[in-house]
Amino acid sequence: MTTIDAILAAVRKLPVEEQGRLVSLIWDELPPEGWAVPSDAWVQESNRRSDELESGKTLTEDWHIVRARAKRAAGLSE
Repeated sequence: MTTIDAILAAVRKLPVEEQGRLVSLIWDELPPEGWAVPSDAWVQESNRRSDELESGKTLTEDWHIVRARAKRAAGLSE
C-alpha cells in the first residue's frame, strides 16, 4: 500500500464533516501551479454560464438557501 493509499484509508474513517474540512485544508496548501488546467469544454461551459448570468437569463439564490436545501436533501441537519 502506498502512502497515498494509507492516507486515503485513514480519511475514509473520518466523519464526513472532517473529510470536508480536510479537503479545504489541502486545497489551501496547493499552489496555483499545481492546479489542473481546465479542458476546453469546461472553459466554454464556464463562459456560457457567465454570459447567462451577466445577461440576466440565469436566476441566482443566496448561498445559505442553497446550502440548507442541499443539507436537507442529503439528510443532514442544519
